[in-house]
Amino acid sequence: MASLSVLILTRSMAGKELLTVVRGRHDSMNIDCHTLTFNPEATDQIVFPHVAGRIKRIDKGCGVVVLTETDITHSSLFDKLSKDLKVSVVTGLNDAMLEAIRDCESMNINQAAEYLAESAKQGIKSYMSESYAQS
Repeated sequence: MASLSVLILTRSMAGKELLTVVRGRHDSMNIDCHTLTFNPEATDQIVFPHVAGRIKRIDKGCGVVVLTETDITHSSLFDKLSKDLKVSVVTGLNDAMLEAIRDCESMNINQAAEYLAESAKQGIKSYMSESYAQS
């Protein structure tokens, strides 16, 4: 049976470290998760073959959701990946997004991408200092 895969694509080891923390909280992750770090200074032409190659290797038939911090420096890369491969890219990587991966087992690629994006948004909180709020 085909299943969804997730690629956590980051410019540092943060993705791998966050995934390790999330995996440590649970006995198992029911979704196939991978991490890949890329050089943020590299051009899209250099990065694309590496990322596309990894996606092709881990795709089990249902596509790959790519989670990344931001698309500021490589938006054209993510656009090309989405056009050339069965991929949905979600930006705004955070702990809440990674926690939500466990809930995506029976979702298709687009449902999973939307769910993970919404989970990331819900994970953003603001705790204001009461002493400064009065000023």
